[in-house]
Amino acid sequence: MMRNKQVGIINYGSGNLASVYNAVDYLGFKPIFITEQKEAKKFSHIILPGVGSYAKLANFLQTSGWSSAIRDLTKSGTFLFGICIGMQLLFEEGEEGGITKGIGLFSGTCRSFCFKNKKNDLPIPHIGFNEVNHSNTKVWKGIDNNSPFYFVHAYRIKKTSSETIAGTTNYGESFISFIENQNIFGSQFHPEKSHNVGLRLLKNFIELKNW
Repeated sequence: MMRNKQVGIINYGSGNLASVYNAVDYLGFKPIFITEQKEAKKFSHIILPGVGSYAKLANFLQTSGWSSAIRDLTKSGTFLFGICIGMQLLFEEGEEGGITKGIGLFSGTCRSFCFKNKKNDLPIPHIGFNEVNHSNTKVWKGIDNNSPFYFVHAYRIKKTSSETIAGTTNYGESFISFIENQNIFGSQFHPEKSHNVGLRLLKNFIELKNW
């Protein structure tokens, strides 16, 4: 489906709307907050931000109809980028706040960190810059492997279909920090808070096209 390039940010109660908006605006694109599902069809690229409670945000997406709307949008060719909890919500379910159903675009469950090494005294949540070992796909153009990105999270994805894993990070264990499947992307880290490499990643995403 051919669309004019327009960037939408889904406004569904997440806490990092302003920082995502400012990053996209800084790149020279003009993002628009989306509150109504019917508005989303006109956007070529949509960002699902995420700061807050997985259960609360997931329940809102389900009860409001946004979950099914997002699935339909991706099927129609819309590019989607989930950030932090926004990425976690793309999976089948999460355990924060009790097992809650996610959007279901990827297989897997988002669970809390559980270090097997009892001597590991790393603090939870995982906060700060950490390296991402990525797969050098188009969205990573111009970004060195093992570049540092900013994380803040206590839950993570460890297992999903291997062909959708496009980035991993180590914090006491290896976890999935970036996913990709055709027009769907997700980062456990915050690109909008990751300086030049994060801005480059967002720019690469927005410049992707399917026509």
